[in-house]
Amino acid sequence: MSPARPTSAETTWPDYLQRNGDCGTVQLAKLFPPLTSTSHKGSHGRIAVLGGNEKYTGAPYYAANAALHCGVDLATVFCASEASVPIKCYSPELMVQAIYSIDVLDGIHSEEQNLLDELRQYEQTNANLLTNELHEEDVLQTMEMLEHSDEKQHILAQQELNTDDRIDTITYKLEKMKKIGEELDQVRSRRDALIMDAVKSVTEMFPALHAICIGPGMGRHPVVFCVVEKVILSAMESKLAITLDADALYMMSLPEYRQLLEKLMQYGRCVLTPNVMELRRLAAVLDNTDKNTASIVIKKGASDVITKGPFEIQCAQEGGLKRSGGIGDVLAGTTTAFMAWNSILYDNDSAEGQERLFAAWTACCAVKTATKLAFGKRRRALSALDVIGNLPEVLDSMERDVNKTGS
Repeated sequence: MSPARPTSAETTWPDYLQRNGDCGTVQLAKLFPPLTSTSHKGSHGRIAVLGGNEKYTGAPYYAANAALHCGVDLATVFCASEASVPIKCYSPELMVQAIYSIDVLDGIHSEEQNLLDELRQYEQTNANLLTNELHEEDVLQTMEMLEHSDEKQHILAQQELNTDDRIDTITYKLEKMKKIGEELDQVRSRRDALIMDAVKSVTEMFPALHAICIGPGMGRHPVVFCVVEKVILSAMESKLAITLDADALYMMSLPEYRQLLEKLMQYGRCVLTPNVMELRRLAAVLDNTDKNTASIVIKKGASDVITKGPFEIQCAQEGGLKRSGGIGDVLAGTTTAFMAWNSILYDNDSAEGQERLFAAWTACCAVKTATKLAFGKRRRALSALDVIGNLPEVLDSMERDVNKTGS
C-alpha cells in the first residue's frame, strides 16, 4: 500500500502521521537516505550555496549551516572574496571559496559604463552635425556675438562654419569613437574572463554535488547576475537540483532574465522560495507562475503554500511569533538538504518528481517546528541560529515518530 501524499486537509506533520499510519515508514524512506555502516563522507548529501558579499555574510552561512544541521555531510559556500574570510570564521565545517571580488567587478563595470556614456555622446554629436542642427546653432551664437558688426562680418562668420569644417569634426569624432570602441572591447574581454573564471570555479564541482542553493546574500551586482545566469544554465544541463532564494529571485524578476525564468519554471529539479514581495515581482514577469510548470514554488507566509504546476500543498505547521532575519535562509538551506536527499534516493526523473513536492513540504514543516521550539526557549531574543540549533532535534523527532507509528 502506497502512502498518500499530503493534501490541503493534511497541513501539518502530525496530521500526515495520523492519516497514514504504518505507511509513514515507507514514505520516510523516500525522504532520508538510510544511515548504514557502509556510508561514507558524502553519502548523505553534498550541497553548495552561491551567495554572500561584504555586506551580507550571514545569509549564505545560515543556509549552508542549516543544511549541515539537517544532516548533509558536506557544504561549500561560493562567495565574493570580501565575504570569504568572515564566513569561514563563522564555521570550521564549511568549505568556503571566493570566486570573484566585488571591488574588481565594480571597477570593470564602472569603466564599461563610462566608456559607453562617452561613446553615446560622440554618436549624438555626430548625428547632430549630420543633420546640420549643431551647425545652425553655432551660426546663431556667432551672429549674436557679432550683432553690432556690419554685414560683411556676418558673412565671414557664416563661412567659418562651412561644410568642410563639419566633415573634419565628424572624421575626428569617428576616429575617437573607434578608439573608444577598442577600449570597450578590451574592458568587456576582461569582464568576460572574470565571469568565466567564476563560473568555472562553481561548475567544476557539479559532478560532486547533489544540490545547489543560489541567492542568499548574493547582492544585485549586474556582473554577478551574469555569473549566476551561466551557473544556472550549467546546473540544468547537469540535472542538478537547484534552490533559488533572495537576490536570485530578484534577478529572475528582471525583464532581461525572463527567458531564463521560463526555462527554470519548466525544470523539475528547481525550487523557488519567494516571500510575498518576491512572488509579486515574479508574477509580474510571468503570465502565470502556477499552472503548467514543472518546478516547485514555496510561497512563504504564516502558512507556507507549496505548488508544483496545478498541485498545491499547505504547510500550516505552527511556527514562532518572532520573525527574525535569516529564517528564510534557514528554509532555503533546509530545502536544499531535502532536494539533495531526493537526488540521492532517486535516479529516475519521473519517480523523483513524484516525491519532490512532498520533500519540499516536509522541509517547510521542519523549519516551522524548529522555529516554534526556538521561540519557546528564546522568545523575543530568537535568532536564525536558534532555529538552526533546533533542526537536529526536529528531524530526529520526525524520524522517530514515523518509525513509532509504523511499528
